[in-house]
Amino acid sequence: MSLTTQAALTLLPVTAGALIGFVPTYLTERRRERETLKKRWDEPLHQLCSETAVRVRKILRGRNAVKYAEGDRDTALREMAEDLHLLSLLVEQIRLLGSRDLQIAARWMLRHAYAVVTETRDGSDPRAAEYPNPPYERLVEAVQQFRIEARRQLRVETPEDIAPEEP
Repeated sequence: MSLTTQAALTLLPVTAGALIGFVPTYLTERRRERETLKKRWDEPLHQLCSETAVRVRKILRGRNAVKYAEGDRDTALREMAEDLHLLSLLVEQIRLLGSRDLQIAARWMLRHAYAVVTETRDGSDPRAAEYPNPPYERLVEAVQQFRIEARRQLRVETPEDIAPEEP
C-alpha cells in the first residue's frame, strides 16, 4: 500500500468522525439560537402587554367612577384622558414587538377606549352608528381579545382559556 493510500485511509475515518460530531452540534446550536431569539422579546412583550391592560383597566375604572358619582368628575376625566394618551403610546410600542393579530387587537382596544372616554366626558358614543352595543362592552370584549392574542404570541398552551371579566 502506498503512503498516499495509507494517509487517505487514516484521514477518512477522522474526517467522517469530525463531520458526524459537527453536524448535530451545528444543528443544536442553530435551534438554540432560534429559541433564544424568540424568547429575547418575551419579557419585554409581557411587560408591555401588562402595562397596556392596566391602562385600559384604569380607563374602565374612571368611567365607572364618573358614571356612579364616585369622587371628583374632573379629576377622573383628566386621568382617563392621560391614560388614553399613554395607551396610544403603548399600542405604538406593541406595533414593534407584537404579531399582526396582537397589533390589530391592540388597535381595536385603543379605538374602543377612545369611545369610552368620549362617552364618559360628553355623554354620547361617537361610534353609536357603527356598533349596536355600548363602548364599555366593546372595550371589555376588545381587552379579552387582546389578552388572547398576547397569550398566543407568548406561547401560552391554551391562550383562549381566560376567565371572563364578570364571573
